[in-house]
Amino acid sequence: QERFHWKDLPWQAISIGVGIGTLLYKTRKSEELELRRNNLAYVNSQLSQLYGPLYGNRLANHRSYKEALQGHDNLVKFLREAERKWRDPETTDEGVRLLTRWRKFLFYVMHPLDLKAEEIIRDNAHLFEHGVEEADLFRKFVFHVNYEKMIVANWQEKGEVLGSKEVFEERDFSRETNAGKSDLETFDMFGQVVEHVKETYEKLVERKKSLMREIEERGGH
Repeated sequence: QERFHWKDLPWQAISIGVGIGTLLYKTRKSEELELRRNNLAYVNSQLSQLYGPLYGNRLANHRSYKEALQGHDNLVKFLREAERKWRDPETTDEGVRLLTRWRKFLFYVMHPLDLKAEEIIRDNAHLFEHGVEEADLFRKFVFHVNYEKMIVANWQEKGEVLGSKEVFEERDFSRETNAGKSDLETFDMFGQVVEHVKETYEKLVERKKSLMREIEERGGH
């Protein structure tokens, strides 16, 4: 039996076969390019709508928080110093001034930033990069913001934001009445949110660069 050889095929069949192969190759390359473009569009949305704004928001919050504490390591120590001065008859006014300073900062600076962060998270949950674990971290943050809303609403109701309160009590200097829960989990959560958003933002920036490079190498624009 004679062996079949490709040279025995009519040139038309060979031409059609080559054409089909070329078409399939171009189709696959086109699909790969389109996939990368879609991935790039998604990453751009993650950066521009969620992680970029949230990263800037949390950095602004962190820096202003440090400035408001006037060199104290954390809010608890700041409030203890304010309470200590308030208890001393010679420095009572200074203690009240420190407490009022913090409350003005929370009301006019920190709380608006936290509200904006909550809005960014709620409006862009579909862009979360890390799924359930990330959603749980953001849920804890939103819970804190809701606690903060109650504190601010209470101040507004009693007219205590601008230092109009004349008689102070010991509880006025607790963290719970000035910023929310003071447990270790809450403290850790603040740092975790900042670090998580920073790391995710930087990772997405690198992914964007990689996708842009791959698209350019494949002849895309």
